[in-house]
Amino acid sequence: MTALELFAILVLAGAIVVLLYYYIQEMKRTGSAGFDTVKSSVTTMGKGVSEAGSRVSEGISQQYSSRNVEGESRMSGVGERVSEMSKKTWGRVKDVPISTDVLSSRIDEFLNEQSDQLIKDWSLATKSDVNELEKRYSKVSRDVDELAKRFDEFRGHANRKFEHIEKRLKVLEDEEEPEMSQ
Repeated sequence: MTALELFAILVLAGAIVVLLYYYIQEMKRTGSAGFDTVKSSVTTMGKGVSEAGSRVSEGISQQYSSRNVEGESRMSGVGERVSEMSKKTWGRVKDVPISTDVLSSRIDEFLNEQSDQLIKDWSLATKSDVNELEKRYSKVSRDVDELAKRFDEFRGHANRKFEHIEKRLKVLEDEEEPEMSQ
């Protein structure tokens, strides 16, 4: 068996597994199929796979039995069969919904139901929490600016008072010195 033939068989088997998975998922989602329906579908698919396998093995045995056929024609025959099989498989796959909408909607439902608990467990912040913090920050920054302005005014006023007190103290000290020297 050549690498190309092995690859074709693996691609077919993978496609069948994917089809089976999406089929079962769709049946679970709609709830329209019981185990017997799935079992009969799997049996039908199994028969299809065995028929495809027998056709591939017939093609392989025909290729090896005719030794006088050149290599390129043998490979083109395999390519044609693989192409034919892929068209048949694609016809089955294109009807299967390959969408994340169902999963996304279920995740959204879960998050909506459990959002309060998730916020508490993970210590998350909500938009209202962030808005409240922004309001508090802007108020504090305004208050700090106002306090800095008032402090500068107080500092100027206090410096003027200190200068006035120092002048008076100096005058008093100057008056005391002449009396002491006597």
